[in-house]
Amino acid sequence: MVLVNRAHWTARLPAWPLLRTLAADRPMAARIALVDSIDEAPGALERLGG
Repeated sequence: MVLVNRAHWTARLPAWPLLRTLAADRPMAARIALVDSIDEAPGALERLGG
């Protein structure tokens, strides 16, 4: 899972901290990423193995 727009997901609608907490110590932790722009999403997906 890749969330795009760091400011949105950390300040405006702070779901990223919650998502990271829920994923902690689980396989999901290695399958989530947060990027600033849509241009960064393909690289994040590659790093996540998708």
